[in-house]
Amino acid sequence: MRHVIPRSSLRRAAALATLAAALGLSLAAPAQASPGPVPPLSAQEQALLTSGVPKIVELDPATGRIVSVEESDRTTDPAIDRHNYCNSGDGCFYSGRIPYANQGFYGSRGISYGNWPYRSAYDTGNYTATACWTGACTSRPLPPNTYAHFSGALVTGTSFQIH
Repeated sequence: MRHVIPRSSLRRAAALATLAAALGLSLAAPAQASPGPVPPLSAQEQALLTSGVPKIVELDPATGRIVSVEESDRTTDPAIDRHNYCNSGDGCFYSGRIPYANQGFYGSRGISYGNWPYRSAYDTGNYTATACWTGACTSRPLPPNTYAHFSGALVTGTSFQIH
């Protein structure tokens, strides 16, 4: 079977292509403007970069070159992480309904955001922690080894923070 494109459609496509070329339009991605040459790092930035002090490094996205280095109060430990079960010592948002899974939190300081419906309680595990749910949060961080429940209500968890 042979497919035939009407001549009027071919003429229309050719006219549009000619017009686009005349106007300088292209289907290629626009070129990114370069901010210019990247200055070398200062002696202070070089020393900070090679030190064990927590730092923030700014990179040139086009080349990967280091643009600047500055000190940070951020820890270098891995951030908070989450899995859909609770190990001993994890902070845990407990499910109050089957088949929803418990949510376990571990690692270092940070906040994990999500949407975990039907939470019946949470446990801080080995951490000082704060939990939030739709409409509210724990009024203050709770110390390690604290079990907190919602008076029999089920809530939708929205975040868990390790302090």
